[in-house]
Amino acid sequence: MPDHAALLDRFLSAPAATLPSYAADGRLYYLNDIAGSAQVWQRLPDGTATARTTHRDAVAFVHGSCIDGSAVFGRDNAGDERVQLHHLPAEGAPRALTTAPAVMHGWGGFAPGGKAVGVTANARNPAHADPCILPLDGSPMRRLREEEGPHEILAWHPEGESLLLASTPRAFECTLDLVDTRTGASIPATPGGEGWRHLSPRWRGDGAGFWLLTDRGRDFLGVAWMAPGDTPQFLHTPDADVEKLEVSPDGAILAVVVNLGGWSQLRLLDATTGAVLAEPRHPRGVIQKLSWHPSATHLAFDLLQPVRPGTIWTAPRGGTAARLLVDATAETPPRGTIPGARPWEEASFPAHDGLEIPTFLIRPEGDPPPGGWPVLIWVHGGPEMQALPNWRPDLQAICALGILVMVPNIRGSTGYGRAYAALDDRELRMDAVRDVASAHAFMAGQAEVDARRIGAMGQSYGGWMVLMATSHFPDLWAAAVEYYGIARWKTFFERTGPWRVAHRAAEYGDPVRDAELLEALSPLHKADAIACPMLVAQGLTDPRVPPHESEQIVAALRRRGVPVEYLTFADEGHGFLKRDNRRTAYMAVLAFLERHLKGGTVPSGPPLA
Repeated sequence: MPDHAALLDRFLSAPAATLPSYAADGRLYYLNDIAGSAQVWQRLPDGTATARTTHRDAVAFVHGSCIDGSAVFGRDNAGDERVQLHHLPAEGAPRALTTAPAVMHGWGGFAPGGKAVGVTANARNPAHADPCILPLDGSPMRRLREEEGPHEILAWHPEGESLLLASTPRAFECTLDLVDTRTGASIPATPGGEGWRHLSPRWRGDGAGFWLLTDRGRDFLGVAWMAPGDTPQFLHTPDADVEKLEVSPDGAILAVVVNLGGWSQLRLLDATTGAVLAEPRHPRGVIQKLSWHPSATHLAFDLLQPVRPGTIWTAPRGGTAARLLVDATAETPPRGTIPGARPWEEASFPAHDGLEIPTFLIRPEGDPPPGGWPVLIWVHGGPEMQALPNWRPDLQAICALGILVMVPNIRGSTGYGRAYAALDDRELRMDAVRDVASAHAFMAGQAEVDARRIGAMGQSYGGWMVLMATSHFPDLWAAAVEYYGIARWKTFFERTGPWRVAHRAAEYGDPVRDAELLEALSPLHKADAIACPMLVAQGLTDPRVPPHESEQIVAALRRRGVPVEYLTFADEGHGFLKRDNRRTAYMAVLAFLERHLKGGTVPSGPPLA
């Protein structure tokens, strides 16, 4: 029997540095989880790195000030997503800017001059996020206007006279309004027509217009320029999504990140023409955030790699190679690749209807055992998300256990164009479930695989996928693990955060008008068919998929005597963010898979042909 604790700690104990943000004095703020949850750290220009916060709950983000060495960060309480904002001076302890624990506060950027920040808040009504201005001197927050539904402040006009407010009624639609910061009056900033995304607007210094990412008339997001109300004019349009955009302080260069099959590529573009000026070399991985140094001479970005947790790199505006700037271990030389971590390989497999599904494979080291490797198919959440080749200590530990891990991007995933993402919409949802069965069929046909020992794992929407796959194709699975998956859409819509109902209804179906469809897509109604052992985990403060969903499926399995383990975490929400809680969850997963996937009873039915 492997030493699960030693195996897991090899990967889980490696800390990550992520989400860099420069302040005006040149210090770099970032998040570092070396203490057990993500906390604010700073790196001074002389290279000195120190922790600035010491909470048990994770910090969600940090942004350096545009005028001095201070910052603003946000964190919630035990994963409840009701983020409160805090001001962190250049020296000294942080000070709370908001103290309304029932209210969600969304970050909206520093106002020009740095004396206030933009905020969205649902204090008036939990379902609606209103744009507000929050002074940093302790003065009361001022609501600009009342809005219906979720909104986000994306950018301030350079003169501070207005801001761009985003409305996202559904996953692949985002429109912008220009809101007057004095009167609250609002006018459309993006041209008419529904169904397109207008993301990451960045104003030019003269305020005449802004750069943005949009897929208007295209399958992929590209870089465009537009004046408010005009049609965007594209500057850079690769056949892949451009996912990040930051403008150099002098307005001359656009730093962008292109998604190439899940792998990030940094590019520097001429801000006027969109021509590619440089593609700084960096290791393969996933970039989450870019931040320009106030001098405009270079920018910082984080990089998550399959074989190494997050590190922070810097790229000169005219250089050809990036260099490592921050390693969370604070070791010299840096730790580098985590021993035993396995690379992610790219592959694809055919779905039931011939559609080619992209996937990643993580193979155990060495030759397969007699009879072949057992397999775990991990399905991402969302569904408007993409499984990315980043650092996953849980999947690395499972692979080190001697289990081949498959990470597919089934239809409905982002990163492969609008058309691919739409293939699971509403009545097409079962086609995505069939993709999971097709993944099983593909793996079962590999000579290196034990076709009798294939399991499924997922979280949130991926947890729903696991429940659907095990209830609709019960003969395929040797074991299953699901975190906070939806058991029944009716009860989900009744209990999920009210700010999420309309947005989720646009993706899955209206809980009243489409009630019949949603009931047909509720795995609880077919729970009697589930035959494999299952592990279920749930955060008790989860505002997205409340515990009732997990409780229903656990009760249904226990009534029938199906082996089921149920883990709960009192201080976690939609995701397990604290290292000790993650260790508990991952240890349980390793022990569960050791018993039921590597050495347990195999399915009685044949593999799917």
